[in-house]
Amino acid sequence: MKLRYLLRTEFLFSEPVGSHVFHLRPLALQTDVQRVVAESVEVSPKIALSCVEDRVYGNRTLTGRIDSPHDLLAVTSRGEIEIFPKAQDRQQVQPYFLMPTDLTRPASHIGAFFSAIESETRSMSAQEKALLFMHRVHAVFKYTPGATQTSTTAEAALAKGEGVCQDYAHVLIALLRLAGVPALYVAGLALGTGVTHAWVRAHIDGRWTELDPTHDRLADRGYLTLARGCDFAEAALERGVFLGAAEQRIRTQAQLNVEE
Repeated sequence: MKLRYLLRTEFLFSEPVGSHVFHLRPLALQTDVQRVVAESVEVSPKIALSCVEDRVYGNRTLTGRIDSPHDLLAVTSRGEIEIFPKAQDRQQVQPYFLMPTDLTRPASHIGAFFSAIESETRSMSAQEKALLFMHRVHAVFKYTPGATQTSTTAEAALAKGEGVCQDYAHVLIALLRLAGVPALYVAGLALGTGVTHAWVRAHIDGRWTELDPTHDRLADRGYLTLARGCDFAEAALERGVFLGAAEQRIRTQAQLNVEE
């Protein structure tokens, strides 16, 4: 299966800024499941970018700096990816994939939610348990853009009962880790969406399985991974600082299509 993607991210400022340093992850990971066939990146204003790949997650981070005044930074990445859904991903499990983070730390709401579901899973396989957790997270949430922020914790999102894909993923990660399942946050693209997406990567029965609680399905076809981490903060697709009092707004356009 081959996929073509386009991701354009625009950083718009209410007035010109300078000394702008940014870290971006607009490139697909090279893994056992997805192979990069072709890719390109365009930046406006035109500047040189450096790229670093980390050894744990495989994330490729582009870093750049613009010192001259500007009120727009636009980054457009394009690529062609070949997907091998039945391949065994050899990413090694690290002990901290089981540890809570600031965004996924369980408290009373997640604890009670976990206990209620766990009581139903005693005769289930590990895969069946993980799927049940996903089904319940999907059922308890109402998808509501703007209801939460990137800093919203899994506990706060569950208490509210509404949010976006980031919140669905954080809650599922918290539940899986409570059940002893190593889990990661995945940021990327999904077919049929015009923005970036997030889902969960869980190590079950000796292999990695990807779960999309927002859509209540396996994320095994029609998904493109851009970054991984223990939570949103580690897998963020953009980070930056600049000099100035401007307000920043981010506009994203994403396309992911099956190559005919």
